[in-house]
Formats: sequence, C-alpha cells, structure tokens
Amino acid sequence: MNFEKAFRQFQKKWRQGKYKSQVQKGCVGVGAVCAVVLIAYFMQARQDEQAIEVLRQIRNEASEEDSNPDMVLGDQQILAQYQELFMQNPDLIGWLTIDGTSIDYPVMWTPEDPEYYSHRGFDKEDSNNGLLFMDELSSVDEFGGNVIIYGHNMKNGSMFADLLNYESESYWDSHKTIQFDTLTESRVYEIAAVVKSNDVEELPFEFTTARDDGAEDVIENMESASLYDTGVDMAYGDDFLTLATCDYSVDDGRLVVMAKRIQ
Repeated sequence: MNFEKAFRQFQKKWRQGKYKSQVQKGCVGVGAVCAVVLIAYFMQARQDEQAIEVLRQIRNEASEEDSNPDMVLGDQQILAQYQELFMQNPDLIGWLTIDGTSIDYPVMWTPEDPEYYSHRGFDKEDSNNGLLFMDELSSVDEFGGNVIIYGHNMKNGSMFADLLNYESESYWDSHKTIQFDTLTESRVYEIAAVVKSNDVEELPFEFTTARDDGAEDVIENMESASLYDTGVDMAYGDDFLTLATCDYSVDDGRLVVMAKRIQ
C-alpha cells in the first residue's frame, strides 16, 4: 500500500469518527498529567513561601533586648533581627523590602557559586522559587558601587514578580523607595531608572564598583534608556542598588530597576 492510498484511508476513517475515542483518551491523559504537574508546582511554591514566612517572623520578632552583642561582622555588630537567621545560614547577606509589594525576602551571597540560591531555599534544599541573590562581584561595604540583586519572577507572585509592575509609571509613583538591610545597617534607596532590554551592554551588570571602567557610561545609559523619567538624577559617586529579573517578552530580556541610596 503506497503512502497516498494509506493517507486517503486515514482521512476517510477520520471523517467517520473512528479515531475520536483514541484522540479523546489521549487528550484526557495529557490533560491529567498537566494538571498534576501544575498542582505540584503551586504546592511546592506555597511550601516555599511558608518557609519564607517563618523567616519573616523570626526577623520581625527579634528585639534589641534579645540581641547578642558578641555577634559582630568585621568591626560592626549584626543587627538584632538578623542574628538568629545568620546563625541558621551564614550565606545571608541582607534583606530586601519594597513596601506595598510582595517583595520582602532575604538576600543570599555565595561568590564562589553565584547562582547557588537560584533554585534553593534558605535551608539549601531544592526550591522552585529560589531566593534573591547578590552578584558575586558586588560589595555591601563599598560606597559608590552598585549592589546587584537577582531574582526569579514567579507565576505565583513571589520573589521578583512584582518587579515587573514597574513597567507602569503609575506603579513606580506609588512604590518609589526600596529598603535594603545589610547585616549591620538599614539603607533606603530611591528608584531612578527602570529599563527593559536584552542588550547586556545597556544594562549595569558590569558595574559593581566605582573603580569599574565605564561606570559613568553605564549610569548615563540607564538614565537615557529608562521607560519613563523619574526625576531622580544619578551621578558617578552615588551609591547604587540594582534589582534584575527576566523579561520574557523578548529573547534573553531583562527588566532592571536601578536606585540610588538616600539614607
């Protein structure tokens, strides 16, 4: 039987509905598998968020009275709210919060393996959400540099999902500041630029220290490429914080929020 004849017979049987039950069974099977995978995904994401909520409670319930004056980092005392968390996991480098959003998470730092927490939780176990993590070349100790923090934007609204809302100028207008606590001090930053791009040279990923070549050009590029004018001037010598997540509207896209320290 040649191919053309076999194909005509297939068409005839298809019109007669002889394959209908097989197709229906196949669709039901595929749908069931997809449903199971989706349920498992959201259950895992929920567990990940519950684990983070425990960390938030530890952080919020800590008080100066309960602090251990012997817990120092370099020559500075670790803030009371982070002492227990630091003892649980010394990869903790700080905590990032944007009021009015879901962004309220620990920030991790493993310069020897920069993306270690990309798919791990605070307990170092596998996690769909991962955690926020700091660029391996960033430093929280140098003024005039650029602390870069990466995170996934999850479908369940966790991690940097709300960062995508900064595409809207009205959203920025209601959420202009970022609080980033290091282990030893609290800092406040004002958002200066919001950029969507898949051009790495346009983004500030090569700028982590004031000593970096081209730091001034990076700052100027971010100002000119911003989706809207924030009215916040950036200049070489300011202390910067950059938040970055994926932008799936273009290939290899990134959405980047750059802010300068005001407190």
